[in-house]
Amino acid sequence: MLNFFKNSYISQQIAVVVIALVLWMPAFIVKSAFVPSEFQTPLYNIIVTIFDFSPFLLNALAFLVYLLSIFLFNSILSANRLVSKYSTTGALSFVVMMCCSPELHSCYPFIFACPFILMAMHTLFLIYQTDAPENYMMNIGYFIGIASLFYYPSVFLIIWVLLSFLIFKFKDLRLILIPIVGFMIINALLIGISFMFGKYNMLIDSYSNFFRNISFSVELTSVNKILLAVSGILFLVSVLKVVGNPGSDKGTNVRKRVGVSFLLAVFAVIIFFMQKPLMNNALIFMMFAMFYAIALSDIRKSKIANVIMVVFLILVIANQYLPLFGITI
Repeated sequence: MLNFFKNSYISQQIAVVVIALVLWMPAFIVKSAFVPSEFQTPLYNIIVTIFDFSPFLLNALAFLVYLLSIFLFNSILSANRLVSKYSTTGALSFVVMMCCSPELHSCYPFIFACPFILMAMHTLFLIYQTDAPENYMMNIGYFIGIASLFYYPSVFLIIWVLLSFLIFKFKDLRLILIPIVGFMIINALLIGISFMFGKYNMLIDSYSNFFRNISFSVELTSVNKILLAVSGILFLVSVLKVVGNPGSDKGTNVRKRVGVSFLLAVFAVIIFFMQKPLMNNALIFMMFAMFYAIALSDIRKSKIANVIMVVFLILVIANQYLPLFGITI
């Protein structure tokens, strides 16, 4: 199975889309979508307001953004030499990890923030390859700012960006402050537009409600605890393999990207327990998928990895479809 996805032809891409559609099908069968409260994020609320007459359309839109994220994720890993250049291993890992729970095949805030977080990550990887990184750094701030308007916990990723500069050994204070300026410009534009349309107080209430209600929780169903534990173990094994592979031919640039990615994974774990519903804080599963894909790309003998992937995929499919028959674990 994994050998099939170590290539990137039209057959592999179709297979990825088919697997994604199979895992998302329950959302279209039950015709349910994640409905926001008045304190949800500004851009997310706009989308839901436009399409709230049809949960099917909301889920269809979320599914299209999800497909975009799949191939963006795969291309970023390939472009930055984290996986083989012509491979769909990253796409497969993303599909499985980002659909491991029924809560993840719906219209929820993170799914719209995901492409912008991925672009911020890719841009951050690029700044190490240029002598004039100012534009890249400003774009990083823009991407994080836009992501935060869909998914509030994204605001903490600006700290991830600043800490990543330590890994890249940037010491110029002017350069370090540029992403913060980009982030503030996006939010200043939102505040200005909200003020013009008389929505300023609602925006302030929305932000303050998020920060007031940050509370670390571990409330998960039994099956979600199992899935989180299994995916977490796969992540740890993958990290050990990626970091401890003496035969790896990856250069310094790639190792720094791995370091930046691991730092984001740490933030993802913290954010996961920060806001309910926990399973909708899917950044953690995106980062699990990333390291799992990197580890799989270096595997030569894939029998055990194939078994693990098949078993995990069966567990995910069961978790998606059993509730349709009234069976809950």
